[in-house]
Amino acid sequence: MPTASPSRPATVRSTLSEQFAPVLHVHAELVGTCVPAVDPEEAQRRIRNGQVGYDALRVLQSCGDLRPRFERVLDAFELSGFASNDDRRALLDGDLDVDDLVSGWFTGDRTPRDPLRRVARQAAIVVGNALLRGATARVGLPATWKGWMRTVCPCCGGSPDIALVEKGSQRTLVCARCDAQWRARRDGCLGCDTDDSPAIARINNPELDYDLVMCNACGRFLKERPRRGVESFIVERALTTELDLAAEQRGLRI
Repeated sequence: MPTASPSRPATVRSTLSEQFAPVLHVHAELVGTCVPAVDPEEAQRRIRNGQVGYDALRVLQSCGDLRPRFERVLDAFELSGFASNDDRRALLDGDLDVDDLVSGWFTGDRTPRDPLRRVARQAAIVVGNALLRGATARVGLPATWKGWMRTVCPCCGGSPDIALVEKGSQRTLVCARCDAQWRARRDGCLGCDTDDSPAIARINNPELDYDLVMCNACGRFLKERPRRGVESFIVERALTTELDLAAEQRGLRI
């Protein structure tokens, strides 16, 4: 997957979006063709009661064999120039367990340093995100969880990795797993409520239009930016991969 260094201009966002077109096309196909095992009425009832809407791991398991979807994403990676034909063949001919790759992303495994393993993980993330995004779409419109008070995703229970800042200081959180969006109910760190320095450290990257917000008190981080100009979250996460790596090197987690 491509990454953007701080020295590159902010226009990399639109360029990257164009390059990602084949991947986004396959992602949309996966969202549209999978029928995850989600009971919308039950999920809505759970959310109203302050519980997460569905069991994300069970949803992934209900979608059947993930290997063909993984192969489709790898094809799109090659078409987009994010993986060579040799890399694609090496991954397809290897003994990768796609279920393990998706589960590793789901449970928060750290980003691999090996370039080939990183490509495999990113392809697995596209698959997992598409399936969970499809499940969340079945739960209903965001108004379903308008009153949600918790800092985990109301639909799948994932942690947010991106915060979109709106008028004033209001923040909308974005689930790292299924892209559900909900309003943050408090300022400061989502883990411990701290909002003062030096506990909260903020590293600004004006070229990417993101702040990396790190909490030294509880070890959580969040990538924060204004809502305007946001591309697909697949693109946004590729754009900010180096921010994730910088946070992980400090032992932080979302």
